[in-house]
Amino acid sequence: MTNAKEKLEQQLALLHQQYLDRLQQELPLLQQQLDQLDNTPDWRPLVAKLLASFHTLAGSAGTFGLHELGQSAKALEVQAKTWLADHAAPAAEQIDSFRHIFSQLRQQKRLVVQQRLLPVAEKNTDKKQTLIYLLEDEGETARHLCLTLSTFGYVVEWFQQSHLLQTALQRQLPDALIIDIELPEEIESGLGFIECMQQQLPEQVPLFVISGHDDFSYYLKAVRSGALGYFVKPVNAQALEARLQRLLAGRQRDAFRVLIVDDDQLLAKHYALVLETAGLRAEILNNPADIFAGLRKFHPDVILLDVNMPQCTGPELAQLIRLQDEWLGVPIIYLSSETDSERQLAVLIKAGDDFLTKPITDNALVVAIFARAQRARQLAEVMTKDSLTGLLQHAHIKERLAAELVRSERAQQQVSVVMLDIDHFKKVNDSYGHLTGDQVITSLANLLKQQLRKTDMIGRYGGEEFLLVLPDCPVEKAFSVIDKLRESFAGFPFSFDSQSFYCTFSAGIASSNQQLQPDLVIEQADQALYQAKTGGRNQIKVFAAPVADE
Repeated sequence: MTNAKEKLEQQLALLHQQYLDRLQQELPLLQQQLDQLDNTPDWRPLVAKLLASFHTLAGSAGTFGLHELGQSAKALEVQAKTWLADHAAPAAEQIDSFRHIFSQLRQQKRLVVQQRLLPVAEKNTDKKQTLIYLLEDEGETARHLCLTLSTFGYVVEWFQQSHLLQTALQRQLPDALIIDIELPEEIESGLGFIECMQQQLPEQVPLFVISGHDDFSYYLKAVRSGALGYFVKPVNAQALEARLQRLLAGRQRDAFRVLIVDDDQLLAKHYALVLETAGLRAEILNNPADIFAGLRKFHPDVILLDVNMPQCTGPELAQLIRLQDEWLGVPIIYLSSETDSERQLAVLIKAGDDFLTKPITDNALVVAIFARAQRARQLAEVMTKDSLTGLLQHAHIKERLAAELVRSERAQQQVSVVMLDIDHFKKVNDSYGHLTGDQVITSLANLLKQQLRKTDMIGRYGGEEFLLVLPDCPVEKAFSVIDKLRESFAGFPFSFDSQSFYCTFSAGIASSNQQLQPDLVIEQADQALYQAKTGGRNQIKVFAAPVADE
């Protein structure tokens, strides 16, 4: 953490020095233009040029901590706007006043950067197993939970007494705690114990409560203890695991991506550095003509767009982006030193979603971007994800497959496509009801999300049918991965009215082999699945192209 913050401060200091060096070159040039005002009959182009320069300076100076410099530049910008609006050449005394402000601007030497840096978000790209501590005195309940969670890849340490859990917490903090409220052999309740422990821990650990009580007072006690979930016995282990997965997925989500389009490279680098420090990813685009290539390469959650750029304006570029349906849902945030509310509104109605005024503090920038990105991703998930499983819907997994086939062809990589179907699922619904059937579907969905790679794509293709897209994965490797999943799922116990039952699935695998037609690859995987079903189920088959007759 300390090294990362020191590195950030060094990078910001370097950008600050580069900005000061740029000012040393720009201010004398502005002085020369200013000196020409007295002797130039065609004054409008010169004032327009000065206006653009002071507008840029007003927005950038404050960002680099030169607040007085930015305020002086703003005063000069306002004066230049007035001259252009009045359609009258500036009088001699006005030019003298203009020069006086500019002289003050050049003399300002308060160059200390005053910025409050956000904490650095530590990133760990390694996929590690999730550690769960379970405090439960009932052996049957504990064993059922341990079996379920271990099937999904969690590491579970079970404690029957609170003092043993306390020792473990002092040794290592888990990713989550599951605690029974009732501990008959203990002096205090499970909630009393954890309330005391949470105060002693260096950080709050996510807490899930299990209990035999289903009344308001116990729910309230659990909430006051910081519980994120409350499960009444007999515990629905699948529902508990699903809640765990949602919690951990939120903590481990991919960083929000921000595309910064600004012709001022130093300013863009500063914004990118601040956003990356807060745990976001940032990409800089200095040339608006590269916008579509940048969008396809980076797939941003938010676009941060400068309003005034020489090649085209921000609103023009925003409208150009909105011509493509693919990018209609990406929020566009304008960034400018413009303070006139009517002008801001005029810009906003042209394809924009928000307007930030330069200079903006680092914290304000991060909060504004984060809020927009989070909302955009939530909406995108609602539009593309299946409500029961959280997996990609039928149409969207096919779109992802099509894109992956094109990418893999360029990279000369093999993609494995898997069609997977739960065996005898109608019998599950008929015997145990549709709610239990939904639990079976969500459990398999969660198992797939838990065990497959982050780069793998999972979709709910039909009722109990799933489509998997495994990039850079030969058929042999895909077979091994899916077969392990098959074995795990087959050993997973489901319960209905105190009785247990088990489910299995069958799967068919096809390889892209540089095949760019998604429907054909899916059809081949479906044929292999049919072979697995007719061959006895609970097995995997790989598609083999028929041998042509000689």
